[in-house]
Amino acid sequence: MKILAVGAHPDDIELGCGATLALFKRKGHEVYFLVLTKGEASGDPNVRKKECEQSARTIGADKLFFGNLQDTKIADGVETIMEIERLVKQIKPDVIFAHSYRDGHQDHRNTGMAALAAARNSKKVLFYEGPAALREFTPQLFVDVTSTFDIKLKALKAFNSQLSKVYFKGNNINHNGDRFPRVSNAAEGLARYRGFQAGVSFAEAFEVGKFLLEIVDK
Repeated sequence: MKILAVGAHPDDIELGCGATLALFKRKGHEVYFLVLTKGEASGDPNVRKKECEQSARTIGADKLFFGNLQDTKIADGVETIMEIERLVKQIKPDVIFAHSYRDGHQDHRNTGMAALAAARNSKKVLFYEGPAALREFTPQLFVDVTSTFDIKLKALKAFNSQLSKVYFKGNNINHNGDRFPRVSNAAEGLARYRGFQAGVSFAEAFEVGKFLLEIVDK
């Protein structure tokens, strides 16, 4: 299968579904990233781009694409829809991941809404949970990422320029001791909670935008 993950800024995809993408890659599927901005509102865009490239390599992305939209100014209209739709038509993904529109950051929720419009002819669209997700975020689908959660933490470690962010802070303790001492345990705490809900050790949670269940022959 071909998997496309869409994020507004560098680190959004990794935070929201990095372990799931790593699991898809481990199972032999193609994984593509589309990051709509270079995150210039939160640091040097060249630095943030390089961090994102390093993180994507860690997860094993087949290709990382950057859009040409402005950080903090992403709308849910035709410009954003076309930015995403161009890649959807090029890649023809089987599954699309994007921000939930139940999110406190305008770039995130607008990206989610635009992705749903751009993926109107796609069969499976899932919305991931980011640090700014609202309490109304209601997951209907969980992925057991116990086997690839280490990869997510390693990918997040690439974003050194964002260590001042609240969701990158923590007590520097995770289930592998000090292997990733510069990554917050916030990501682990959420994954443990979603794992508890799903009955596994670590999980990532998603809202369903669209999911066509295909029944195959016995």
